[in-house]
Amino acid sequence: MIEHKLTAGHIGRVRMNTTLLMVGQTLSLLAKFAVSAVLLTVHIRSQRKSALIWAIAWLVAAFSIVADALGILQLTALTEAAFSSLLFLGSLVFLSEELGKSVKYCVLWAAPPLISAIYGVFLGNDWNSVVGIPYGVSAFFIVLSGALIITPIDSKFKSAKLAALSLGILGVHKMDYPFLRGVKWFAPIGFTLGAALTVITAYFMSRMVLSREFINLKGTVRINVDPGIELVSSNAYRRVKDDLKGYPVLAFIRELTPPKEWKAYFLTSLPGKDTITPTNLPRILELSGRYLREAGMQGITGVVVIDGIEYLVIHNGITAVTKFLGTLRDLVILQDGRLIVVVDETAMERKDYRIIKRVLIGE
Repeated sequence: MIEHKLTAGHIGRVRMNTTLLMVGQTLSLLAKFAVSAVLLTVHIRSQRKSALIWAIAWLVAAFSIVADALGILQLTALTEAAFSSLLFLGSLVFLSEELGKSVKYCVLWAAPPLISAIYGVFLGNDWNSVVGIPYGVSAFFIVLSGALIITPIDSKFKSAKLAALSLGILGVHKMDYPFLRGVKWFAPIGFTLGAALTVITAYFMSRMVLSREFINLKGTVRINVDPGIELVSSNAYRRVKDDLKGYPVLAFIRELTPPKEWKAYFLTSLPGKDTITPTNLPRILELSGRYLREAGMQGITGVVVIDGIEYLVIHNGITAVTKFLGTLRDLVILQDGRLIVVVDETAMERKDYRIIKRVLIGE
């Protein structure tokens, strides 16, 4: 009689664990598809490469659930490793985007999880070598992904902090799986916790990429700005700053007193926060394009200010600078934005000033 009761209880626990497993897998699958769709949408709108890489990473993570449900260990290890590598790669690209400096050999830095999984699949002869070790390496790189996200961000970027923290906790939890998988009483708890952390992480990553900080559009719109191209002197620039206080302007400047609502980058050869080297003209174009697209989506006129043309000419030459200004002008016009270039006619050769004026406003 006692034996019968134990057997019935055991069957009940198995059914309960199976139900928890199915519910957890379903929630995780939906969360991963949802965050992937959000990230892809953000990439299409903002053209941030990090968003695209993260979108692919979460899509691959969704397939890891399918592989796990089918009991294909090798595919589970490979998809989990691919998710970790892509997540880490996206974080490296995010770091590069935020700092304005290219991180070399990103793909190589992100490769270890996938390499360990490939070795495990082809050379492993038990669960630990096929899945356990690659799973642990992948989990560690998820933790590192969170660390990379939090490294360059501003203290006000709270949604990124929460996304980084949730990634770190998720990675730490995944690292205990190879050790605790054999503990029967912990299995339902561990899987439920993992599913919950996946949903939470997906939510906070969605909040992060949908935030204004992610696309560098800040400030409160208080005035209407007409599209166009404007060439102003340094004296007139003081009026511009007063007129555009409270407006989410994107500025590349040589002076250190922009309105606090502006997103300003200081042009300098010295490293520092929110700085851009004067020779990195493609980076200025990249940031301007992203900002103008997002401003258009929000129904406002994007305003780009360039102050320090003489400084750019010194480092790049007049030919490179005029090509850059011509491309930036076209970008602004196509996005119905406004470009304000600050330059004093007396601060450079007259012919150079005329070339710049002709390129920008056709006179």
